[in-house]
Amino acid sequence: MRYACSGKCVVRRYRRGTGVNGFYKIGYDRAFSCPTARSSVELQSAFDGLLHSDQPLSGLDDLIWQSLRDGADSSDHPWNLGAFSTIDSAHPQFPRPECRKVVLRHADQQRRTIDFYTDVRSDKIRQLNSGHSPALACWLFYEATTKIQLRLDGMAEVIDGEQADEVWKQTAADSRASYLSIDPPGERVNDPLPPSTADRFVTQEVSERGRKNFRIVRTTVRHADWLYLRRQGHVRSMIDYDASGAIDAFWVVP
Repeated sequence: MRYACSGKCVVRRYRRGTGVNGFYKIGYDRAFSCPTARSSVELQSAFDGLLHSDQPLSGLDDLIWQSLRDGADSSDHPWNLGAFSTIDSAHPQFPRPECRKVVLRHADQQRRTIDFYTDVRSDKIRQLNSGHSPALACWLFYEATTKIQLRLDGMAEVIDGEQADEVWKQTAADSRASYLSIDPPGERVNDPLPPSTADRFVTQEVSERGRKNFRIVRTTVRHADWLYLRRQGHVRSMIDYDASGAIDAFWVVP
């Protein structure tokens, strides 16, 4: 099987044999240079190895959170981008779900939290603050070449103050520029051309003006749904987390 990346990199996967319970042990040709393709193969290899172990269920939670940390640390990782879903209740009689891709910034296994950053003026902040806080939210991670999907349900809250200050200090000036727009995200532009991006690169001093618009959105995960669409048979598991930190992992029918 071949994995193509941007038309320039090809990764070959080959089967070396079968393992117990019908699970396959997959071998990988690592003689390739594309970081994105390499990360995809390594993610799949890790889960294949887990399924080939004697007690795959006992190690699933640790591997999921390790993969989330890897996604937060590397833009090449398949889980660096996730879909974050909220409910828009601006019109209570016609609530609707809204979903968008966001960059995974931090994952904390001990606290069961995952973070992304956003502009306080964005619709997602309004949606999270429109009802009970923390608010119900859902994450989805999926990578087409590995066919591994992870859904995370939990409660999301908007964080400002000292925690946001510390993260802001570590944010590069070109990333801070995203929070400097005069108009809020989603504002209609009555012009035939898209808004100018000439001010994308700013000095560190100028970038400080964006701090007032910067927020962390943190989701405390309460439920995980892991699905692996393997050719030799799909595998699915769920994990429930309670407030005490205990976990309940179990297999389900795919």
